[in-house]
Amino acid sequence: MDTCWRLRNNRAAAVAVRALLVLRPTWKDRPIAPVLYYVGLTLCLLASGRVAMLALGGWSRTRHRQRRYESDKRAFVEEVAVAARAARADRHEYLAWTGTRPLRIAAIVDEAEDVKSFYLSDADGGLLPSFEPGQYLTCHFETAPGEKPLVRCYSLSDRPREEYYRLTVKRCDAPDDQPLAPPGRASNRLHAMQVGDSLAVSAPRGGFFLDPRRNHPLVLIAGGIGVTPMVSILASLAAANDRREVYFFYGVRNSREHPLRDQLEQIGREHLNLHQFVSYSQPLPRDREHHDYHHRGRIDVDYLQRVLPSGQFDYYLCGPGPMMEQLVEGLLAAGVPEDRILYEAFGPASIRRVPAIEKSAAAKMPSGPLPTVRLATSERQVDWDGDCESLLELIEGLGVAIDSGCRAGNCGMCAARVLEGDIEMVKQPGAQAPEGYCLACISVPKSPVVLEL
Repeated sequence: MDTCWRLRNNRAAAVAVRALLVLRPTWKDRPIAPVLYYVGLTLCLLASGRVAMLALGGWSRTRHRQRRYESDKRAFVEEVAVAARAARADRHEYLAWTGTRPLRIAAIVDEAEDVKSFYLSDADGGLLPSFEPGQYLTCHFETAPGEKPLVRCYSLSDRPREEYYRLTVKRCDAPDDQPLAPPGRASNRLHAMQVGDSLAVSAPRGGFFLDPRRNHPLVLIAGGIGVTPMVSILASLAAANDRREVYFFYGVRNSREHPLRDQLEQIGREHLNLHQFVSYSQPLPRDREHHDYHHRGRIDVDYLQRVLPSGQFDYYLCGPGPMMEQLVEGLLAAGVPEDRILYEAFGPASIRRVPAIEKSAAAKMPSGPLPTVRLATSERQVDWDGDCESLLELIEGLGVAIDSGCRAGNCGMCAARVLEGDIEMVKQPGAQAPEGYCLACISVPKSPVVLEL
């Protein structure tokens, strides 16, 4: 209808102009004619301008609708891509490469006492695939023939970059209360390596990462070397110029053991939406409160409640077992929904979210007839006789391929889908297995089970 109206007005303006041109020769006979002529011409021009403006407005509205459609389309495609990416990472359904890949140690940087950063680059100078901030690399160390594999998972400690991956690793000595215990084999091996050495790694993976589908304000809590995935998350947020409010709590003994401090302070200076709170449990005489650290003591829920404003946050936690257990249980007791608490423990840590299960002969050997373990995909079946420490060891003994990393329930690499039956954990996990899956490295069968392997 609007188009027809414009056409009619266009024709009316053309007729008026032609009429004025016909009347122009009669000016001499009628002195008033020139005045009427210019009045009519002015009205015609105004009418034509109105028509032009309406036409331009219609074109502008069409362009606006088209741009809005294209913008909505791009946003929808991006949302689908983000959801798919997060789902693949969560279920480990996508890996940048299969098996192991040699990476060259391009640089080594001392970060703190017994803490070094290892910069890994492609041996041929190629670009490295991306990963989700918070994920880890699985390192495979050479062992003598007949020895068990030496495999460890270390969180990536920088944002995704094409030129290198960075691992920041603390060398583990024997515990102070157990001086005769063996030191950390993998961390000491890695700290002994030099620039130019090659390290075999599996592709980045892990279910603990910054979920791109969520956009809530964040609370990041780290203890000790558990700071590494948090630095990856913070650096990624800064690089993306993410404007949501982020509260970062970090607990460590003192400045001597405070890794990646310079990078964290630089991120804080450049991004005012990042609020950092450092706690030293054993500050050195030279450590100054409100300069080197903000709070003396350990991070607990009471401290969080004093510092945090009211609001709905997503909580990400990574640290040693006792700290994680206390914080997770405290947050739940304070009313934080469970689906807003994401955590990752390291080392021998565990989170007691269910009643503890002690490793014992009773756990390894169910009473009654021996349960069977059937691997549906590879069509293998065997009785569980308790000789193996876990389902992972049994599966490897059958020659069936299965991913594994820490072999302690902390990395989630060995997650296997349980099609039938019940399993039991011989220790508490530090990683969360997807629903319907078990962590084969710390699981044994309670009844006949069928696994999708």
